[in-house]
Amino acid sequence: MLSKLLGIIPGAAVDGLILCAEIAAVVLPLIIGYEMAKAYGVFERPWPRLRPALARLGLGPGALVPLLAGVFLGLLYGAGILVSASREQGLATGERLALAVFLVTCHAVVEDTAIFVLLGGSAFWILGPRLVLALGLTAWLARRARRHSAN
Repeated sequence: MLSKLLGIIPGAAVDGLILCAEIAAVVLPLIIGYEMAKAYGVFERPWPRLRPALARLGLGPGALVPLLAGVFLGLLYGAGILVSASREQGLATGERLALAVFLVTCHAVVEDTAIFVLLGGSAFWILGPRLVLALGLTAWLARRARRHSAN
């Protein structure tokens, strides 16, 4: 029994290292691309076109960078940027909550989808339900917040 277990370990270690390399091949270019886009001001350009859609979600211009970071790179990286943007841009509590709800339900869209496709999954079944749920919950939260602020 023990010799059988010891015989499995080298193959599992090699398979694990291969999987780590595949994940790194997906994640590292995304992180480098995000940092380069941020440095060149790419995130400021889409704001005028996105203003109406994000406003319906209760998000203002200061939420764009953390939203894009969370969608592309994941919850942990997006959360770090959210905390930083909250301090720098003065995001309102309701805006931080709306952004957090969106990112909790729909984070790492590009990263996760690429990894699941790499592992043989379907992009539609990974991306579709998460996006619908995130948009629905965040829009509901924004409507609820507007109703409470009007009263």
